[in-house]
Amino acid sequence: MNQQPPSGHGVDRRGFLKLSAWGGAALAVGAGATTLLTGCSSDPGPASGYKHLRDKDVTLLRPLMAPLLGGGLDAVEGAGPDQALQAFDRLLQGGTDGQRGQLFQLLDLLQLGAARWWITGTWTHFEEQSDAQLRETLSQWANNDGSFPKLAFKGLTQPIMMAWYVTPEAALTTGYPGPPVTGSSGAA
Repeated sequence: MNQQPPSGHGVDRRGFLKLSAWGGAALAVGAGATTLLTGCSSDPGPASGYKHLRDKDVTLLRPLMAPLLGGGLDAVEGAGPDQALQAFDRLLQGGTDGQRGQLFQLLDLLQLGAARWWITGTWTHFEEQSDAQLRETLSQWANNDGSFPKLAFKGLTQPIMMAWYVTPEAALTTGYPGPPVTGSSGAA
């Protein structure tokens, strides 16, 4: 009997492998086309102030932070997209090179208009969209029936949200008081 996991759960191992395979294939095609159009260039490494995210990743993801976190940035005084991106970059430190490589393949795909259209439903770069357009793009992307776009959405957005809400300042905005304090009276 072949049972499928209930929908609504995160990306399982099989889904992650599918995401990697589809992403690798699409990236190979896109990278080949991009190389022909722009010439070969080397990766300059992480953006200033980041350990893993590159300048193009920061530019791509920055506009998505506020609509993706749904008011989570506003709940923390003085917080903005760059603080959320820093939290995401810190989360990436705990991953393996292979995991980060797969994420960067997805981010590279999202840089290409045709791939972005296939994955998210929009040709327009995120930084060129209004707040309302970004919310619509995220909604369409989240509700896409295609397996790869859905896996890509979960594979990118879940770690970003997790990275933000594990920061002490953002965690307090959720109403969760935090883990039990050790050494408190009444402990067995």
